[in-house]
Amino acid sequence: MPVWWLLGLLVAVEALHEVLGIGGPDAVFGLGIQAALQVVAAALCIARCSFEREGRRPWLWIGAGLWAWALGTVLWDVLYNGNPAPPYPTAADALWLAWYPLTAIGMAVLIQERVQAFELPRWMDGVAAMLVVMTPAVALIVQPVADRSADTWQATAVDFSYPILDVVLLGAVLGVFGLLAWRPGRTWLLLGLGIAVIALADGFFSIQQARGVLVEGNYSFLWSAGAVLIAAASWAGKPTADFEGDVVGWRSILLPVAAQLVAAGIQVYGLFFELGRSERLVTLIVLIMVTVQIVISRPRAVESGRAP
Repeated sequence: MPVWWLLGLLVAVEALHEVLGIGGPDAVFGLGIQAALQVVAAALCIARCSFEREGRRPWLWIGAGLWAWALGTVLWDVLYNGNPAPPYPTAADALWLAWYPLTAIGMAVLIQERVQAFELPRWMDGVAAMLVVMTPAVALIVQPVADRSADTWQATAVDFSYPILDVVLLGAVLGVFGLLAWRPGRTWLLLGLGIAVIALADGFFSIQQARGVLVEGNYSFLWSAGAVLIAAASWAGKPTADFEGDVVGWRSILLPVAAQLVAAGIQVYGLFFELGRSERLVTLIVLIMVTVQIVISRPRAVESGRAP
């Protein structure tokens, strides 16, 4: 559709302005292009529900999440854009945080409608992937937030909420990928990519916020890009149906092995540098998860119908 090319071009224009300064000071950002892109993305996601009745329930939830995010951006631009010392947190943060539960509900409905079989070992792959994602998030974002004591409890809670909720959503998407034998199709691929891009922008923001150095505008295009990708997912056609067949070979063990390597790497790092409690906690969770996965995926005696 031409509209996606236009939205992609606008995201590129925003990125060029923010990263390279093309267009002059605030020539692009000052026009509210980020808010406009997010509003259009939310409208397109909801419009999909009107044009395509089948499978519209999940996109109503996800579209509502995009609207919450877009309205948060509009509110920020109206009240705080250009303010050298804006309050934190604000009502915009409440709207941005509302995106997470609304999107999670939409994803759950999408899973319920399109994925029939529930296979716990594949979901454990998603847990492993979530832990792999969580490790750098803990080291770079959560731990610096935990070490900072000057903020109010409201600011600290918001600081924690963004990275933790991002990791939960990413883990859920990767869990679906594992459930679909890593053949997610265009819908889940675009949805997962959009969530990952938004999580990346949130990570940049949280790191800067934790260090007390906030540089506004040089990565905001990532939020616009994430919203456009999620809207594109709603128009990508019917999601991949339930995967029939067994997952074999390296695909069946790749993520558990990766999780164990991450846990081992953390311990090797601890031999040379000081290791925080949060990193040790992640290592412990990884080892417990791998143990549980070994137990639930162990071979069973088919003849007797009982596990050995």
